[in-house]
Amino acid sequence: MHILGEFVKNLIGNKSAEKDIRDWLPENGYNGKSAKFVEVELHAIMRPGWLQVFRFEVKCLSADDQSVQLFGAMRSDERYGQPAIVVSEDIEIRDLQLAEWSDGLITQRRRK
Repeated sequence: MHILGEFVKNLIGNKSAEKDIRDWLPENGYNGKSAKFVEVELHAIMRPGWLQVFRFEVKCLSADDQSVQLFGAMRSDERYGQPAIVVSEDIEIRDLQLAEWSDGLITQRRRK
């Protein structure tokens, strides 16, 4: 039962993160409705869980209808408004942002 509870908890967290990202995209020059998520994963967390860092990969259209693949990081803290989101077409830039935001937090091991 504990494993199922963790699965549901992560699924809900990831769906909430996906919605936040989808809402952010049109405000920043991308088509949120066209977004196809390849990955949305919890990357790091600070106890008791208000502060969370997610990594994601999404394919969508830019404002000029060009297909783009974006690698992103999202830092969300339930206590303080909207999440911070950074995207790049370069995975290394995303990974540097993840390292900065997750410093000192409990990190999720990356699945292959």
